[in-house]
Amino acid sequence: MVTLADVVSVLDPRAEDAGVDRGNGPDFGPLRGRTVGLKTDEFWYSWDWAAEEWAKLLEADGAKTVTWREPMPQGVSTPLSVKDFDQFAEQVDGIVTGLANCGSCTFVAVRAGMASLDRDLPTVFVATEHFERLARVLTGETGWSDIRMTMLPFPLEGLPEAEVRQIARDAYPALLTSLGAIR
Repeated sequence: MVTLADVVSVLDPRAEDAGVDRGNGPDFGPLRGRTVGLKTDEFWYSWDWAAEEWAKLLEADGAKTVTWREPMPQGVSTPLSVKDFDQFAEQVDGIVTGLANCGSCTFVAVRAGMASLDRDLPTVFVATEHFERLARVLTGETGWSDIRMTMLPFPLEGLPEAEVRQIARDAYPALLTSLGAIR
């Protein structure tokens, strides 16, 4: 007779390795005449301001921009709004998704970025320094081992609007590098 004391099962709580290194996705290439999608959400005013600054700079460099503000249901899980995301993704040549600035918002931004990469769109993940590692762990679990990422300082939220906008302008060259964009 086998008893509970005779059987030992050790469960590994870590996610299984995807087994495939998917890298970081394609480069965006020339900006002129192409469309960059900026995925925002309802969490961070600072991210709205940064995205607005980047939209102005991208447009000054000849790109078009489309912003999609993902709605966040309160008190329930937040599945990606597939229909809305599909409509957004069909309009753009590449996506900048953010802001990874807390646990749940990092998941939301990463989920959209992985959906973008799965569509073979050039994709940049935007995170504050404090949440870079979490974003990389979440993407790495699905094989995206070297995501393109642009970092913003932590804390970003709570800074004066003018300061956040200047931080975004200063980070614009890093965004273009991460995106693999050519002016």
